[in-house]
Amino acid sequence: MIDGHTRLYGFFAHPAAHSKSPLMHNTAFKALGINARYLAFDVVPDTLAAAIGGLRAFHMGGVNLSMPLKEQVLPLLDDLDPAAKLIGAVNTIANHDGHLTGYNTDGLGLLKALSTDFNPRGAKVVLLGAGGAIKSVAVHCALAGASEITIFNRHIGPGSRAHTLQQLLINNTNTQVQVFALDDLAALKQALGQGDLLVNGTGVGMGQHVGQSPIPDSSYFQKNLIVFEMIYVPEETLLLKQARKAGLTRTYNGLGMLIHQGAAAFHIWTGQDMPVQLIEKTIKIN
Repeated sequence: MIDGHTRLYGFFAHPAAHSKSPLMHNTAFKALGINARYLAFDVVPDTLAAAIGGLRAFHMGGVNLSMPLKEQVLPLLDDLDPAAKLIGAVNTIANHDGHLTGYNTDGLGLLKALSTDFNPRGAKVVLLGAGGAIKSVAVHCALAGASEITIFNRHIGPGSRAHTLQQLLINNTNTQVQVFALDDLAALKQALGQGDLLVNGTGVGMGQHVGQSPIPDSSYFQKNLIVFEMIYVPEETLLLKQARKAGLTRTYNGLGMLIHQGAAAFHIWTGQDMPVQLIEKTIKIN
């Protein structure tokens, strides 16, 4: 029941109506008996400052954000979590009595989704792509003690996202970082042959690239590799089919990351654990 004490949370993005976040958080609030509601707000970059002002003025508990707002919001905040400061982007804001702190839970969501199968400490991680979500994964893996991170991207020269990410990790963590072109198949095969975790953040496998894979064939996989696909629509991409054809049993799509990054934000706001099994079931039937 909504009353005078109901706390408001939200999602700032453009567009925003597609988001599953209201379904996730409102389901969790109801299940745990928390007097709160979560709404999606269509916020464009030009109105972001006004929206953040509204967050303060209405004493909202917090919001999630999507690109490009994740980076543009930084100067409007009072404080940043260390990981968010390193990543240079936030997807979660918590309002503590008018003091706004930014967090980035994307990488945390992936690590939590893999927690039963993967320990990042000492691990060798292979990343495909160098966009915002991969950057968060790279930083969180490095901060958690990954020994090596190998990044494959279309563009790798000075000034590219891949090169910038490499320098960021080298300068701020103890992780060894290498960068190769995505079409360097010899380097790709070697990295996957030695790697513990492969994460695809290229977008190949969804939208106009459905039925495609960034990996040429299943011979590139070794049996101990964990394969994580950030895409969750379709539920099984060609990359995951290739991995299973190679006999790999630890393969994941991006739904778990979506849920657990939301769960991390939920915990930041409420101090309570989101009922993730209920949320996963709810998302699948809606």
